[in-house]
Amino acid sequence: MIWIEFLLCASLLTYFAYHLCKEGAIVSEKTKISEGLIGMFFLAVATSFPEIITSTTAVCSFGRIGLGYGDIMGSVIVNLMILFALDVCYKKGRLLKEVSYLTGLTGIFALIVSFVILVGAGMHLSNIGFSVFGKIGIESVIIILIYFAYLEKVRRAHPPGHVGEGRVTSDPLWKVWAKFTLFLGMVILLGVWMAKIGDGIVSSTNLSQTFTGTLILGVATSLPEIIVSFAAFRAGSVDMAVGNVLGSNLFDVCIIPLLDFLTDSPILCLLTTGQVIATILVLVLSAIAVVGLLSKKAKNRRINWDTGLIFAIGFIGFVILYFVK
Repeated sequence: MIWIEFLLCASLLTYFAYHLCKEGAIVSEKTKISEGLIGMFFLAVATSFPEIITSTTAVCSFGRIGLGYGDIMGSVIVNLMILFALDVCYKKGRLLKEVSYLTGLTGIFALIVSFVILVGAGMHLSNIGFSVFGKIGIESVIIILIYFAYLEKVRRAHPPGHVGEGRVTSDPLWKVWAKFTLFLGMVILLGVWMAKIGDGIVSSTNLSQTFTGTLILGVATSLPEIIVSFAAFRAGSVDMAVGNVLGSNLFDVCIIPLLDFLTDSPILCLLTTGQVIATILVLVLSAIAVVGLLSKKAKNRRINWDTGLIFAIGFIGFVILYFVK
């Protein structure tokens, strides 16, 4: 029964999150924002709402640190593995070579935040980390500053790109916003339900919180990113597709400060071995993605070294997490 609930919730979450992204894209296009920025910010934030709601509910309502933190790390890993599928479908060369400067910059910022998280976890687990106001880790403050620095960089640097064709409707802006708000409300409710389902899976099976969070919830809450990225890819916008993935990853790892507010101590103090391994995986895969973004070598292969390596390491990582608490 719990798995039927999971499939039903995941399907509904994907449906409403997809339409949430669609309305968000229409809003951003009506304001003449560039394609890359639509993918990196508006679509990325919208597709990350399932992770926000599911992770915060798991931590705050059910006390499942492994589910909440694992969902964030798992979503990042799954998102990066999406690049492999996009690259295989791309027939004009190496996918990561085709993205814009700002999309590459988003990947670099996501890597920096991932590094901060891993260092912070290492410091807290070694009892040398410190917090602000008793329960907010100093790394959370640094993450917030990095994200605001990213937003300022984007504001100054993004070009006035063209608007996508065929998505802007004749509906007035207030009606688009009303639809966006409705879909957002449904995503919030379904995110809470998904967290409850994750709690039920852990209670009724031998699966650990970490594995359930990273793989099962991670895949479920990443379905909107998968749908939106492939929709953008099929529409001919490689930059928007990759920008959605990397922008979602950056936004996902920046959820960590929010989780600090929901626990009695910095959440990185509470990590298990499996959750630290998941964090290392995020850092390694993000680093490979950044190297691929910066590399100028153009190879017209079915499987390219960067996205192929990301998929292989991600798959091995999930196998390891199955055996580790």
